[in-house]
Amino acid sequence: MRFVKTEDLAKGMRLAKPIYNKNGVLLYDRDTKLTKQGINSIKNFNIIGIYILEPAEPLPPMTEEDIEFERFQTMSMFGLKEDLDMILSDKKPVNIENLIKMIIKNYCRRGKKVNFMQNIRSTEDYVYKHSINVAIMSAMMAYRLKVSTINTRVLIYSALIHDIGKLMSTASQQQESEEDESEINTKIEQRGVNFLLNSDFIVDEVKTILLEKVRNSSKPSREAGREEVSLSTKILQIAELYDDVTSMKLDEEPISDVVAVRTLLNNRDKYDSKVVGALVDSIKMLYPGVCVELTNGYTGLVIKVNKDDVLRPMVLCFVDNKLYNLGDNDVFKIVQIRDIMKTMDKRVKIDKATIDEYMKKYT
Repeated sequence: MRFVKTEDLAKGMRLAKPIYNKNGVLLYDRDTKLTKQGINSIKNFNIIGIYILEPAEPLPPMTEEDIEFERFQTMSMFGLKEDLDMILSDKKPVNIENLIKMIIKNYCRRGKKVNFMQNIRSTEDYVYKHSINVAIMSAMMAYRLKVSTINTRVLIYSALIHDIGKLMSTASQQQESEEDESEINTKIEQRGVNFLLNSDFIVDEVKTILLEKVRNSSKPSREAGREEVSLSTKILQIAELYDDVTSMKLDEEPISDVVAVRTLLNNRDKYDSKVVGALVDSIKMLYPGVCVELTNGYTGLVIKVNKDDVLRPMVLCFVDNKLYNLGDNDVFKIVQIRDIMKTMDKRVKIDKATIDEYMKKYT
C-alpha cells in the first residue's frame, strides 16, 4: 500500500484502510474502489490523504485485534476532543479519566504487541488522533519499563493533553513565522504548557512532565536526553516522535516503522536506548509476510522474526529465492534491510511451493 494525497486521488483506486465519519460510522470499507462521488466526499472531510492498494496488491489480512485497535483510535478521539475543548474553556474534563482506564486495560498487558497502523487524519482531527496514539504507545512502553501504575496514569494523562498548544495556534500564525519548523513547534508547545500550568484542573505531576519535556525540546541536540530528564518524559518524547514521523503529512511522505526505529537507535546520545527498546517490544514490525527492500538492491519477504533484534529477521529474496539470515553477523555485514517496500507491484513472482517449503521450515 502507499499514501496518496487527497488532490492526487483517482477514480478506481482501492482503499487500504476504512474511512469513518465524525460519529465513528463506517463510510467506506477496505478494498472499496473510489468513485468520483467518493473522492468528492473525502475532499469534503478535509482528509490529508489516504492509503491505497496497488492495482496488483491483494487486500492485507486484518486480525480482530487490528480491527479493534482502529476502532479504539477512532471512537476515543471524540471523547478527547470534548475534554481538550473543555480544558481550553477552563472547565474540568469529563472523559479523560475513563479514557486512561481503557488504555491501561487494553494496552498494559503482558505479551501485548500492537500492529500500530496509522489512521487517516484530517486537518481538523490531527491533534486528537496524534495524542491518542502517543498515549497508547506511552502506556505500552511504561508497562515494559515497569513504571508504577500511578506514574503510568500520570504519563498517559500527559500524553493525551501534551499537544494542546496546537489547538491554540491558528494556521496563519504558523505560516507567517520565518522560523524553522522545530522552533515553531517548540514555541507552540511552550504556549500550551504555559496555559496548562495555570489550569486548576491539571495535577502538578502532569504539569511537571510537560514542563520538563518542553524545556528538554528547546535544548541543543548534544544536551538532550541528559540524566536529569525523567523516565516518563523520555517515554513521552519518543512516543511523540515515532507517531509524528510515521504519520501522514501534507508536505512529506511518512517514513516506515523500520526507518523510524533505526533513526532512534542511531541517536543514542539523544534517545535512551532502553526506552527505544521498549517501543520496539511494543509494536509489531518485520513479521512474517512483510515485504522489504534490501541494501543490495533486491527485495524480499520476511519469513521469520528475530526475537533478539527485530531489525535482523530471516528474509527470502524474491529474485533468486536465496535465504538471508540477517541475524548472522557475517550475512549482516553484507546485506541489511533498507526499508519496507513502498510499492508491492515491484514484487517478483515466486513459486508457491518454494514459499510453502520455507514457511514450514522456519515458522
